[in-house]
Amino acid sequence: MEQWNVLVNGRTHEIIFEGGTLFGKGKFRIDDQPVRGTAVLVKKVGMFYPIEIENSELFLKCDLKNHPVDIIQDGRYLAAGTPLEEEVRDTLQQSVEARDPLTAKDRSAMGSLLTFTVLTYVNMVLFLIDASVTFPFSAIVPEIVLELVSIAEVPFAFPMAVGVLVSVALASVYLLLYWRARKNNSLWPVIVSLILVAMDTLVVLFLALDDFSYYMVDIAFHLWMLWSLAQLWRVRSKKRKELLFEENPVEYPSMK
Repeated sequence: MEQWNVLVNGRTHEIIFEGGTLFGKGKFRIDDQPVRGTAVLVKKVGMFYPIEIENSELFLKCDLKNHPVDIIQDGRYLAAGTPLEEEVRDTLQQSVEARDPLTAKDRSAMGSLLTFTVLTYVNMVLFLIDASVTFPFSAIVPEIVLELVSIAEVPFAFPMAVGVLVSVALASVYLLLYWRARKNNSLWPVIVSLILVAMDTLVVLFLALDDFSYYMVDIAFHLWMLWSLAQLWRVRSKKRKELLFEENPVEYPSMK
C-alpha cells in the first residue's frame, strides 16, 4: 500500500492506494473511506486514477503495471514538483469532460442532429434512384420537393435539376447548423435547428391527416429529434451560465 497526505482547500486528506489490476481497476481509502476507481490509460505513459476530493483536480499516476508513481494535483506532480506533460494533460482533460453528464448529453444530441442530416441526404439519393425504401429519421421537406418536381407536367430535366438543387440546399442548412454548433459550442445554431425541425414536424403532421398510420414512425422520430434539440438547448444554456459565473463570480458582502 502507498499513502499520501494531500492539502485541499486548507484541509489535509489521507489517500491510501490499496492495489489495482492490470485492467485499470483500483482500490483506495480516502480519509478512511473505501473507494473504487477506474484508471485512464495513456499509452506508453501509465494509468491515471481520478480522485475526487472537494472538486480538486487530483490524479494518481501508476505505471503500466499499475504500480503507484505519484499524485498529481492541479497539473503538477506533488513529489517531483514538475508540471504534467502536455499530452497527458490533454488526455486527462478529455476523460474528465467525458464523465461530465452535460457533455454526454451534448454529444448525444449532436449525434442525433448529424444522423438526421445524413439520412436526409441518403433519402434524397434513394428517391432519385427510385428505391423502395427510405429512412424515417430525416427531414421530409427536401424529399417532398423532389416528389413535387417529379410529377410536374413540364419537360423532365429542368424541373428535376431545380428540385435537386433546392433539396440539397435545404438539407445543407442542417449540415451548416451542425457544423456551426460543433465548431464553437454556439447556442444559436441549436435554436435555429429546433425551429426548422419543428416546421418539418408540422409538415409531417399535416400529411398524416390522410393516413396517420403511414406516418406514425416519422412522427415518432421527429418528436425524438425535437426532444434531443430541446435537451441540447438546455445543456448549452446551462454551460453558458456556468461559464459566465466562472468569469464573473458573485461576491457577497462580508458580515462584520
